Amino acid sequence: MFNKKGFKKAGLCIVTALVIMGTSGCNTKIKPNYGYNPTDHVELGQYKGIEYSVDEEGIEKDIINKRILSDQKDNITYQEITSRGAKEADKVTVDFSATINGLQVSGFSNNDYEIVLGTDSFVVDGFVDALYGMKAGEHKIVQLVVPEDFTQAAEYAGKKIVFEITMTKLEQATTPMITDAYVKENFGVDTVEQYKQKLKEELQSDIDEEIEEQKKSEVLKKLQDTCKVISFPEEFYNRKKDEYESAVKMYSLMKNQSVDEYCQENMNMSFEEYVKRNVSQEMIMCAIAEKEGLTVTEYEYKGDLEQFASDNGYGDKETFKNKFGKDKIVVAMLMQKAQDFVIESAVRK
Repeated sequence: MFNKKGFKKAGLCIVTALVIMGTSGCNTKIKPNYGYNPTDHVELGQYKGIEYSVDEEGIEKDIINKRILSDQKDNITYQEITSRGAKEADKVTVDFSATINGLQVSGFSNNDYEIVLGTDSFVVDGFVDALYGMKAGEHKIVQLVVPEDFTQAAEYAGKKIVFEITMTKLEQATTPMITDAYVKENFGVDTVEQYKQKLKEELQSDIDEEIEEQKKSEVLKKLQDTCKVISFPEEFYNRKKDEYESAVKMYSLMKNQSVDEYCQENMNMSFEEYVKRNVSQEMIMCAIAEKEGLTVTEYEYKGDLEQFASDNGYGDKETFKNKFGKDKIVVAMLMQKAQDFVIESAVRK
């Protein structure tokens, strides 16, 4: 149900001040309503001090290299050529018109239309493929089919369409070399090393986030390997299954697939396996929260609800609360606390 990052913890000094002033009622612990007893259904293995390893240097290098490639792409220059046909990475300029059932369709016609081969796409499949091998000045007629799901003009969906294409210009790409001269001209630094250091500083938050995500992924995988769900509470499991089916169905319908087909294609598992994996993760986190005596107070709930709603994709905390209810939100907050506890206690190899 909830899958974003954690919620901000209430400031200790504020809570202490409230207790001193005799307003400790705001700090009452909320009794979670799981709908079952987590420790009756989960056999906890090692969840504290899980060892993990993350290639931080490799992550840093990969993110910086992707940015360098992006910068190179932004600084590509093109030179007009006439000696050969168009190929991958060339920029071509075309004039084209189209007819359906012999009648010209203005919406599928254009002049001075630029396409970078291998990068840009076109609404009708096969159009870009037809441009490969064409030379500047060459004329071509191709018959294609408008996509079945074409919504801009539904009356043309699925119909045969004939394009008359003239290539007016063919330009060859020149990708800049990463040299001291290149970075000095484009990025205001004197050397390639300074350029990479500058990128590292700009991208540090992305690097740190990816390192944390990989750490989290490895730790949580090991957690599920060491902790075991020995039984699923029937009513709880069926309710969660219905929730996941509703969530997945929205995406599967967009691809004209069943929920099982969607899960197999996108997650390499059946829908039932997907449900069991996610429900198991929830139950393990709830069992850890119970074992560690983790709590959510009324003060935390009220103070953190707005941020927690935002972290889960809701701009309005009242909408969030009305949709899920206090009981579910409190359980989700406890699960987040349990996950934070497991991640923070993990030990790097």
